[in-house]
Amino acid sequence: MIVIDNFLTDKKIIEMLKNESTWKNFPRYNWWDGWWKIEPRNIMESLIENIWKKFSNVENRVAGFEYWSNLHINKGELAWHVDKDEKLKRDQQKFLMPKFGHVYYVKVENLEGGYLEILQKGISNPIATEKTERIEPVENRLVMFDPSKPHRVTKIFKGTRRAFLANAWTEKPLTFTTSENINLDGDLIDAVWKEKNLKTGFSF
Repeated sequence: MIVIDNFLTDKKIIEMLKNESTWKNFPRYNWWDGWWKIEPRNIMESLIENIWKKFSNVENRVAGFEYWSNLHINKGELAWHVDKDEKLKRDQQKFLMPKFGHVYYVKVENLEGGYLEILQKGISNPIATEKTERIEPVENRLVMFDPSKPHRVTKIFKGTRRAFLANAWTEKPLTFTTSENINLDGDLIDAVWKEKNLKTGFSF
């Protein structure tokens, strides 16, 4: 796991990411083939490029990126889970999981709770807390970790926590067979970026 504070230095981009209008009509899950195949079409894909270019030669290792954002507010939480190909799990009851992912903390305001917890081994009952890593959400903090390990967001007692997340996949998940922008709410429903074919113009 890698934790980097003050990851972005451009205050204008930081404020744009913190602005909730940036995330308006943002589909639940999204797919991007990567900068080596398609130029970034929105600020999220530009941020992915900025993050992943710093760490490894992913062009030769992955098929692309799944990305999304989570907003947690008062009483919100996210139970123990692993990131997986959601359609494969739903249709065939099979698990295919990515090995590389990131969490970037976009906005943290008046927050109590909302920690990222990652189990280093499988889930047991009760949870073996000595095997758990706990990461505090801090604005402009980047966390790189293995999302195939069980992880969760602890209960939020106060405040707001927005995170931007992406997983690098070695093969494209079945989730994105019919569309690269989807909402998972019972059925797969297409949702397309208005600026899909536009260059972002952002330089990180």
